[in-house]
Order: sequence, then C-alpha cells, then structure tokens
Amino acid sequence: MGLRAQVNDSSACQYLNEINITGHTKTKDAVLFRELNIQKGDCINLKNLDELTSINQQRLMSLLLFNEVRISWTSISVDSINMDIFVLDKFPIYPKPNLEFADRNINVWLNEENHALNRINIGLDLIHMNFRGRREVVEVGGQLGYTQKLRLLYSIPFINQKQVYGAGFSISGLRNKEVAYKTKDNKLLFFRDYEQFVLQQYEFAAWLTYRPKYAVTHRAQLNFIQYHIADTVAQLNPNYLGNGNVSKNLLQFQYRLDYNGVDNWEYPLKGERLVGLFTQNMPLFDRQWQSVFYLQYDRYFNPFKHYYISTIFRGKTSFPKQQADIFRRNLGYDFDYVRGFEYYVIDGSDFALLRLNLKRTILDRKIRLPIRYFEVIPIRVYGKIYGDAGISHDRFNITDRLNDKGLFSAGIGLDIITLYDLKFRIEYTFNNLNEKDLFLHKSGE
Repeated sequence: MGLRAQVNDSSACQYLNEINITGHTKTKDAVLFRELNIQKGDCINLKNLDELTSINQQRLMSLLLFNEVRISWTSISVDSINMDIFVLDKFPIYPKPNLEFADRNINVWLNEENHALNRINIGLDLIHMNFRGRREVVEVGGQLGYTQKLRLLYSIPFINQKQVYGAGFSISGLRNKEVAYKTKDNKLLFFRDYEQFVLQQYEFAAWLTYRPKYAVTHRAQLNFIQYHIADTVAQLNPNYLGNGNVSKNLLQFQYRLDYNGVDNWEYPLKGERLVGLFTQNMPLFDRQWQSVFYLQYDRYFNPFKHYYISTIFRGKTSFPKQQADIFRRNLGYDFDYVRGFEYYVIDGSDFALLRLNLKRTILDRKIRLPIRYFEVIPIRVYGKIYGDAGISHDRFNITDRLNDKGLFSAGIGLDIITLYDLKFRIEYTFNNLNEKDLFLHKSGE
C-alpha cells in the first residue's frame, strides 16, 4: 500500500524512521530537531501529515535562518516513513545598513523637523544570525550622524545538551549633542549644544534564558546603565534624571516571558502571542526605585481564505507614580502608540492600548533567482482597515491635553513584507482630534 493510499486509512500509523535535512545550510541538525513537534521513533497518523507539514515548516521559518523551508515524506516500508526537510539559508552575515531619522517616526521628521539632514543617522550593523551553525548571534554595529552609537552583542540559545538554557551579553554606548529634555503640550522640546555632547549613555547587559518547550521562553536579565547629561539640561528640567542630577548610575533587573503560539513571530497571521515584562529600576546612591509591569497579548484569526483578523493589547503600570522623566515614557515611543497620534508623546505612569485589524491578501508571490542566499524573494502585500483605542494616565501632569483622555482612530492601509523580513506600512489614519494624515512606518505593528 502506497503512502497516498494509506492516508485514506484512518487507522494508518507509521513510525518516523529518519529525519533527513538537505539543501544549502550550515545549521547543525540538532538545532532544527529542537524546533520540530515530532522526533525520530514517533508513531504518526498519516491523516495528520498535512498539519504536521504546515506546523513544522512554520516553526523552522520562525528561526529566521532560512529563505525557504520545504517538507516532504517518503514511505520506506509498510510501517515506517522518512521526513525530508529541504532548507535554503539566508545570507549568514547579515549586513544591516541603518538609515534612520533621529525623530520617533518619518512623519515627525518630514513635517515638524522640516526634513533636516542633520537629524539623519547613518550606521551599519553586521549580524551573524547563525554563528558556528548553532543559531548563536554575534552583532557588531556603529552609527554616525545625529546620534553616535556603538554596540557589541553575543547570544547563544542553548548552553546545555538538552537545549533548554541559553545566555548572552551586550555592551553599548551612545552620545548626542541634542536631547529631548521635556514635553509640553504633548510635544518633545529639544536642547542642542554644538560644542559638547549633552547626553551620554553607556550600558552593559547580561542574561540567561530558559526554554523548556517550543512556545515558552523565560529570560532574566541584569543591566548596568550610566546616564550623563550637560548642566544646561539639568537646569532646563531638573526632573530629567531627578533632583537636578547630571548623572545617574542605574542597576536594572528584568524578567521577560514570551509565549509564541503564532505562525510567524515577525508578522503573525494566525495564533496567539503573549509578552510579559517586569522591570525593577534600582538607581545607585538614591532611593528612587521603580517597578514596571508591561503586558502584550495578541490574537490572530483566519476566518476565511485570504482574510485575517487581529487584536493587539498592550498595557503598562508602574510604581511609584512619580519618577524621573527618563522613566515616564508612555504612549508615543517605539511600538506603543495609537495610530493617527504619531505626532504626539504622552508621558506618565500607566497606559492601555488596543488595536484591531482586518486584512486581506492582495499579493503573495515568490520570485526565484539563481543567486545563492537570494534563491527565493517573497513579496506579500495586505490591504487593511483598522481601529485603535488608548489612554495614558499621569496624575502629576495636568496641563498636557492628551493625558487621561481617550484616544481613538481608524484608517486604511497597506502592509508590505519581503526578503529578510523587511516590513513597510503605509497607513492613512483619522483620529478623534479631527486630524488625518498619511503615515509611513518600517516596522510591524
């Protein structure tokens, strides 16, 4: 009885004899075996082959090491089969040119900073995502321009034979001749000194990870951070570092929990994801400690072919509520903003944010080229409609108009995803301040 005929037999169960890995790859087989939900010797119901193929292809693609993964099955006897995995490596040393704006997003740089060229950063990171074929990450990076940066990072996902524990460290530094020293009317105020660096920050971090199962990762991290600011910055805002200080040494402990139940962490379309983060800031030489709790929960649905629905919740609370300004950044930074309010920042101690999306596939193609590491170039485009709601709480700032006020927005847009997980978002958004604009982003949601 052939493999296809046996699939129609609900009682057909065959033992997995071998897992064969072929293609262009330097990755150790053990790294790939760790990600699979089946192992050699398992008895497999042939009815589940399509589901096993899909799940394990997604898991291997989520390693971010491959441009393509294909899985097939070969019947070798009456009661056993082989699993054949074909992979194509990404470029092993990933050069990541960095052309970015000093401001929080492209729109602020274009419309509020008059696309000033002196607010552009030019840098280059060299990232080896698969050092020694063990999924170790080695990163060296530097940046010139508005903000000068240096960074060195090393991480290894597994340091024991059972592939459960991992570790890593990083060293980084930055300095700048301009600093956003305060907010007024939910806008950042800047001070610049052409003669000296007004902000310097140096950081050393070390961490341990614990990943007992595929989907769950625990990470404990200890950071030592030094801040230095110019005297003028402390005079303009004595609460920037707190108590008029011009320097601060900070010991920071972080615990992070990741639950990865999605099809692709970089751009999920199905499943659920949770990120929990606890941060304990412990400034040395003063007692202004702070505890911060951050939570993100996403849910992704595929109700019909080509249609996708997602809900994304993010929230933060911190204690005590009164802190130095560098510890009070809330909505408007990084990924935490209500779409349509990209021009604003809302500092405080607590926030809540909810995003809803309805997407449809417009284009999903793969371009094949006879070029090593670029054999497959995926191009995916999704049209979407969306709505956001958020609020930021600050009991000490009663002048900024967006504090403790419900923020709402809706819009339409396009998401573009291509080679090496590059993402671009084009969004036209309306908000409840009766404002509307076209916003551009080079990241996921």
